[in-house]
Formats: sequence, C-alpha cells, structure tokens
Amino acid sequence: MILSNTTPHKFCRLENRPLSPPGGMRLPRLPLLLKIAAAAAAGALALIAATRLRRDDAVYSLRRDIREAVAALTSSSDEDGDGADGGQGDGGDAPAPSVLITGFRAHGKSSLVNTACRALAAEEGPLLLRAEASPPGGGSDGTRKRLLVKAVVAGTDGEMGADEAVVELLDAPPLPEAARLTRKDIDGAIGEGNPECVVLVLRCDAPGKERTAAIKRLPEISAAVRAKGLNLIVVLTFKKAMRSIRQAEELLREVSFRARTDCVYFIENYTWSNNGPNLLHPPVIRNDFGTHFTVLTIIRQCLEFIKLNRSQSEGKGKIKPADLPAEINHKVREEDAKTGTKV
Repeated sequence: MILSNTTPHKFCRLENRPLSPPGGMRLPRLPLLLKIAAAAAAGALALIAATRLRRDDAVYSLRRDIREAVAALTSSSDEDGDGADGGQGDGGDAPAPSVLITGFRAHGKSSLVNTACRALAAEEGPLLLRAEASPPGGGSDGTRKRLLVKAVVAGTDGEMGADEAVVELLDAPPLPEAARLTRKDIDGAIGEGNPECVVLVLRCDAPGKERTAAIKRLPEISAAVRAKGLNLIVVLTFKKAMRSIRQAEELLREVSFRARTDCVYFIENYTWSNNGPNLLHPPVIRNDFGTHFTVLTIIRQCLEFIKLNRSQSEGKGKIKPADLPAEINHKVREEDAKTGTKV
C-alpha cells in the first residue's frame, strides 16, 4: 500500500502552545492583579499621609494663633503707655495671661497641666512632668499648695525664639469633697492667685455617686466664678471611659445645663502607664491629635475670654470724651476752653 503525500503522518510534531484549561476557562493574570494591589496600597498610603499633614497643619495653626494672642495680650494696650495691668503708665508690657486649673481630687487637674505644657511646647518622646499628679486612690492632698507653671508656646517651626510667649497655668489644690464643699471654699480657690480664666476639671469615669454629687455643685461653682467677673470652662477627662456617643452626649447636656456654659470639652490626658514611671528607660508617649487639638482649643478659648475681660476693664477705667453724650461733651469742651485745660 502506498501512502499519499497529503495524508498526515502518524507521529505529529508538537508545537510550543500553552495548554488551555478544561472547560474553556482562562487563568487569571497575576501581574495585573499585583499592579492593582500596588496601586491601591500606594493610594491608601497617600491618603494617610495627607490626613496626617492636615492634622499637623491644624495643630500648628492653633499653636500659632495662641502665640499671636499671647503676644497681643502682653504688649502695651494703648498709645498712652498705660498697660493692661492697671494703667501704671510706665510703658511696660502687660502680665502674661493666667489660667486657673481647679477641681476635685484625682480628677485630672495636674495631668491637664502636663498635657497643656506638652502640646504648647510641641514636645515629643517621654512625658515631662511639670505638676505632680495625685494617685488614683488613697493619699492626702492637704499639704499641697498652689503651683504656678509657666507653659512656653513654641514657634511655628517648633523652636523657642528669643521672644517667648508664656501662658501661666495655676495648678490649684483640690477642692473638698462635693458633700463638704462650701461657697467659702469655692471663693478661696478662685480668688487666690488672681486668675483671669477658670477651668474646672471633672472625671468621666468617677464613681456614680461622686460624679453625681460633683455635677450637682456645678451651679454654685459657676455662680461663684461669674461673681468674680470670670469665665468658666469645664473639661471632662478620661474620655475613653465613655461607652457610647449617646452616653457622652447625655453627660455633655447635663454638665452644660448645670454649669450654664457651652464651653465643655472631652479630653484624654497624657498619663503614666499602670506600671508607673521607669527612671532608667522613660516610656515614650505617642502624641495624639485629638488630645493636642482639644487642649490647644481650651487654651485658645481662655485667651479669648482674657482678652475680652481686659478690654472691658480698660473701658471701665478710662472714659474718652467721644464716649460722652453730645450735650455733656459740649459743656466739657466749653469749660476746658475757658480754663485752658486740654482734654
């Protein structure tokens, strides 16, 4: 039998072709998936970096506003050289703004002072203590005295310049227990040290009876502060103790209603760990945006109140002829023209 040339050979040559999976399915292309995953990761990192830059810019802006406000308060108040410290006329600078930090024992007063100093100075790393905090349980604060802490405000670049802006924080001794608190105790705590703004610290996770008793005394504390011509700011510490947003809103409404103020803030202070400080290896505390932003907002609000109070005190102590009624102003000018005196 003779085979024709057109008949295919029994042994065919294998060609270099990829084997197709059964059923006509195509295998996924791994390089394309890797590219998509890399692009998604790069986008997520870029978003995180942009968010961090926005947060840093917000904190820097607040710190810059505080520095400018302190500089405006401590400079000469008017053209005649009368300072804001009583109008002595020596052309000197006005005193630094002073903020009183008060509250009950172990509610976070000293921790708020340390947190404010850290945020104002733009510190990083281990927590530097300016005020000694009370232990969470036990101990006595009868021997504690009022502590004056000068918090230095860092510049826009994070460095301290020659013209330092300082905010005086008065760490007051703790108030007596709410059940034994009297109006005399409140007036004594507010009047000592001549503060220009009062910050009352309350603890969110305090025992139920203790927190309820402290909140019930808020109207009396608020009335005493306003009787001194000052403004009150309430700070609720240990914010993480709030179980839900609803619980936080209820506490906020109750405190605002009893204290008769809208200036109520939640904050989580910087504190030592449960193991306590380590002298050989101080624990490094990571700065939190919420804590920094909140405490700087509190200081900024205090400076606004101080600016308003100083401007009102200057207006009461000095009356210009333009502020007088027209008829009285005309008579004053006629008498001055006769006597030759200059107003």
